Amino acid sequence: MSEYVPSSARNRKGRPQLTPEAQALADELSRRAAQMWAESDGELSIAEAVELAAFRMGREVPQTLTERGDES
Repeated sequence: MSEYVPSSARNRKGRPQLTPEAQALADELSRRAAQMWAESDGELSIAEAVELAAFRMGREVPQTLTERGDES
């Protein structure tokens, strides 16, 4: 039996492969969190920087209203 070789650097054993859209979001989140962490001069942990970056990204996403299918 041959050794498992992932098809790409992002395809790791035990982790599902992300869609291109999800991977782009993950990459952007990682970039923003790393920048915030570096600029915080030790005031933020990496986890706090990721949480803050995710919060800010969520605030930037345009919110769309969905209509309810109720015809009461």
